[in-house]
Amino acid sequence: MKRLLLLIAVVCSFTACNTPGALTKKGNKLAQQELYTQAADYYYQALRKKSDYTNAQIGLKNAGKKVINQHLDDFFKAKNFGDTKKAVYHYRDAQIFQKKVSRFKISLEIPAHYTNDYNIIVDDYVSGLYNQALTHLEEENFNSAEKLFKEVSLLLPNYKDVKDLKDVATYEPKYRKAVDYLENEKFRASYHQFNKTPKSYKDTQELQNLALESGLFTIGLLEFSNATRHKGGEAAISAYISEYIMKLNNPFIKLIDRSHTNTLINEQLMGLSGQTTENTASQAGELVGVKAILTGKLVNYSKKENKVTEHPKKGWYERKVKKYNEETEKHYFESIYDKIRYSEFVGSNQVEISFQFQLISTETGEILLTDIIKLNKADAVHFATANKNTNNIYPGNWKWEKVKHKSDEIKTSYAAKRELKNLFNGKRSLKTTSQLSDQTYQNIAKEVTQKIDQYNPEQ
Repeated sequence: MKRLLLLIAVVCSFTACNTPGALTKKGNKLAQQELYTQAADYYYQALRKKSDYTNAQIGLKNAGKKVINQHLDDFFKAKNFGDTKKAVYHYRDAQIFQKKVSRFKISLEIPAHYTNDYNIIVDDYVSGLYNQALTHLEEENFNSAEKLFKEVSLLLPNYKDVKDLKDVATYEPKYRKAVDYLENEKFRASYHQFNKTPKSYKDTQELQNLALESGLFTIGLLEFSNATRHKGGEAAISAYISEYIMKLNNPFIKLIDRSHTNTLINEQLMGLSGQTTENTASQAGELVGVKAILTGKLVNYSKKENKVTEHPKKGWYERKVKKYNEETEKHYFESIYDKIRYSEFVGSNQVEISFQFQLISTETGEILLTDIIKLNKADAVHFATANKNTNNIYPGNWKWEKVKHKSDEIKTSYAAKRELKNLFNGKRSLKTTSQLSDQTYQNIAKEVTQKIDQYNPEQ
């Protein structure tokens, strides 16, 4: 409690110290010490909290003039000492501060002669930057050129053709890297690299489309087989794989219509050998225009079902009885525990499924990906029910319902009561093996899809 009160006091103190009035007082103290920049910051914070706070407005106006004058003095000194860059940025500091306080309708003027001097030296300074950047660009030192062109754009955004040249310095190395990937048939790397340059830069859009077209990985889905007695699982996995592949955010993977490819591939298989093998399957896939075919087999399916069964339990029901204490002459309540019966229910279901898949190249007959995915999924329930208010039921045991016995036991501990309460509040719906199977089919399909998504034929 003491810690809480201390925390509240600290928060209140901090809040009080950050009111517009408190911030303005801090600003006044700093202004008296001629620390005008710091004072102006406190006035600014006060106005952010209350924009029409008069004392802060007056303080910022007065301190702001000093801050502006200091920037302009620094500008004048740097100009006279021939330090053009410092002079340019001292003037800009004055401009930035002027704009910053203007949001509170505080006008701070910069005398015209300072502005005239700035316009002259900024042109000279920017001209030098521009020429240096051109030299770096000609030497293909793109990073250095980009930094200089960015500074030119910051100071004079419309200076000559700086915007276009800055784009060249920024995007040309990225563009060249993408083109290099393309020429080396690293189509996926090229496609993603082209994303780093604007579509309008040179022929980026056209070349990126070429990279996508060249690197497209088309997959034909062959009808999956089933080596178990449980029917339908292979079809469910196939359907989910189709769905998940279609939803992939991978522009290079394209699943050819399953019904179309399956019919054509099976026709080709029959014509080639009359049986499905890796070699004949890849040949058939090549004939229908896909780069790879996906085959699969449900190799194992097992389930365990433990139906929900009821187990009678003995317990105690608490009721409060009002009594009178003659010594204290006061009423009080006494807990009386009655013997009752309640029921616990226990049940569980489990499935275990194994699925083998192969991704086979139609160009070489090579197995590009293969794996056996083994998954199991289970669900269980353990709950209790009673025909009385469960909040008043305590666990325990008793021998005879109508007669007391020395072995009778009431468990009134917090832990025992909480454990029983959790049973009364426990979930009562047990997932069927069909539901568990479907979830497992989905998880298998997700794993297969993920492996296909991560596979890069260019590596």
